[in-house]
Amino acid sequence: MTPIMKNKIFYWLLSAVLILLSFLYLSYLTANNPLDSEENNIEIKFTNLLPTTLINKKPDLLSLHKDYPDVTPYLLEFCYGIPLTSDSSYLQELKKFIAQDYVLKTERELKKRFTDLNHHKTRIKGAFGRLKFHFKDFKTPEEVIFSNTNYNYNATCYNESVLVGLERYIGGNHPVIIEALNPSDFPEWIRNGMEEEFMDRDVVSAWISTLLIKETTGFHIEEMIRWGKIHVITEMGLRIDNKDIAPEEILRWSNIQYKWALSNESKFWKYLMDENLLFDSNEKNRAYLINNGPYTIGLPKESPDRMGQFLGYQMVRNYILTENIELSELPSIGYKKILQSYTP
Repeated sequence: MTPIMKNKIFYWLLSAVLILLSFLYLSYLTANNPLDSEENNIEIKFTNLLPTTLINKKPDLLSLHKDYPDVTPYLLEFCYGIPLTSDSSYLQELKKFIAQDYVLKTERELKKRFTDLNHHKTRIKGAFGRLKFHFKDFKTPEEVIFSNTNYNYNATCYNESVLVGLERYIGGNHPVIIEALNPSDFPEWIRNGMEEEFMDRDVVSAWISTLLIKETTGFHIEEMIRWGKIHVITEMGLRIDNKDIAPEEILRWSNIQYKWALSNESKFWKYLMDENLLFDSNEKNRAYLINNGPYTIGLPKESPDRMGQFLGYQMVRNYILTENIELSELPSIGYKKILQSYTP
């Protein structure tokens, strides 16, 4: 048998095993957490707020602050570099910002591509409605604002609001992205994540990671499992109408990256054990394991980034398969319990 045939058989078997495990995991969790929703009992306002919209509808700072108190300082000062001193300077600087060639091209593309966001709005509200059912005290966002963050962030939370940078979902190989962005600031691995399919995931995940499963400051294994919880809860929120959602969408990876991670899971575990990284608290090592990047530093360059998040995700999924728990119990379960149940 040729090496090529062996590789094909290996990946076919891997795919079959993945489908079976995903079926067992999702069937078990949904059996214990019915697909009920509080969607009819929550209100989320969705707003489109592009820079050109600001000029036409919000020419004065007072009304802008009144209507969007949470995001105005971030959007204007941080994203656009506009000082909030007076109406005249605000409008002058905003017009100057919009007049830039790359901003004009980006605005045109956003208006053309995202004329109808109803699919995203429905999916986002449905996800929060379902999570509200499972987490009774869970605070849902009051507003989701779709804007142009000048390529700063995908989705970020401010008090009652989620700010979404639509320009981060144009597509990494779109001519606007290629022409507008400096390759040194936006290398290929960043552009690969600029896909519309990740938008709803980013909104839900950002809110969960900010309000429900907060960042840890202890060992790396704690933060890895924290991310595992975030990913699983995001996954179950977005699994509306009992429809499966691909794990690679939750992890913001390609299918190839996800398969690489699965086939190298035991090797990654061994690496963590050999290097004593699980109960390490060095910030640089944590960044290597958890943060975005071209790959996971310490592993081969063909590895995907954030392998620490992936392993946490696997651990939490494994725990759900072996323990009889409700989804609402997951946030309070200690990392040691989840770690002890994991077998790589």
